[in-house]
Amino acid sequence: MILKSLFNILGFQISWWACILGASNGIPYIGPIVMSLFLIIHLIFISKNLQELKLIIIFALVGTFIDSGLLFSGILSYEGLYSLGIPIAPLWITAMWCGFSATINHSMKWLTNKWLITFLLGAFFGPAAYLTGEKFGAINFFTDVPNIAIILALVWGGSIPLIYWVNNWLITSNK
Repeated sequence: MILKSLFNILGFQISWWACILGASNGIPYIGPIVMSLFLIIHLIFISKNLQELKLIIIFALVGTFIDSGLLFSGILSYEGLYSLGIPIAPLWITAMWCGFSATINHSMKWLTNKWLITFLLGAFFGPAAYLTGEKFGAINFFTDVPNIAIILALVWGGSIPLIYWVNNWLITSNK
């Protein structure tokens, strides 16, 4: 069990960095490829759970919608966009949402039903992740950092509990 959790968090972190570094170095497809390999291995050897696959697919869509909203708002942009005229978050962002969703029932299971903690962790680590992306050149901010941090804190403070809520709903609706 410990090895599975360790693979889960390390696989996600390696894939997350592949997304950031790939986007910032002009090869935005490398992160989604690495994330796909992580997810395939994860789903074959660790999870084998149809409900988890549903969660990953749901948050591929929800996460892309959320990040596309941030892009459309004009407060930030991403490297590796599909096209400059299309305000849809790039594939590497979608891949990150998929990978993060795969941690919910494994390395981050300890946060299940801890709504305040998930809000606070999302409100802190969400902006930190975007700031990291900005520092490495994968994300560009078009407003000052305090405003971006507040917006991202609210977005991610709500998104993390939402992922856990949807996960709980998928598990209980399957019984």
